Amino acid sequence: MGLILKQIKKEMKKNIKPLLSIIALLIIAFSSGCLKSGVEDLKNSNQNALSTVDYTYRFLYDDVIKEGTPNQENLKDRVCEVVFKKVSTPITVNGKTGFSTTISYDANSVLKAGPTGKVTKADLYAKFQTLIATDQLNKLWVYITVPDASVVTPLEDSPKLGAPADFSKDRYYRVTAADGSSKDYVIRTIKGF
Repeated sequence: MGLILKQIKKEMKKNIKPLLSIIALLIIAFSSGCLKSGVEDLKNSNQNALSTVDYTYRFLYDDVIKEGTPNQENLKDRVCEVVFKKVSTPITVNGKTGFSTTISYDANSVLKAGPTGKVTKADLYAKFQTLIATDQLNKLWVYITVPDASVVTPLEDSPKLGAPADFSKDRYYRVTAADGSSKDYVIRTIKGF
């Protein structure tokens, strides 16, 4: 009889712990919100301004961490990001406002993340210079700053933002506010390297 009671207790403990965890998570989820009170409601916002344009370039490289030690790690496909320096000027093209941005870089534009390995920042800069000499403005990652609750839509043959694309010619985008009003913008990228 004592063995049976021990077995029942053991089974109850096994089943109650996950149940208590689920109940605790539900209590936390329903008793707290992710927004602070008093935050401005943008539901009917007419804000559709494009305020900044930023440019990066990314490439993959392999690295070795702690080479020659028992803890050596061979890391494949690490991402190196290069953040371009920029000088932006407001422009108007065919009635569309936007920015003409001259981009450039130097050795400090190269960002190396993660643990330091065999590959140096100088190595990455040299590799970047070789790649950008071929790619020019054809594989840039472009990001724009727009108000919360607005949507960006590429126009004409412009590429989606946030992925590598060709910015060697003027690109056009529509920023639509939460209330449905919209404004079209032009992004012109000038190679300053």
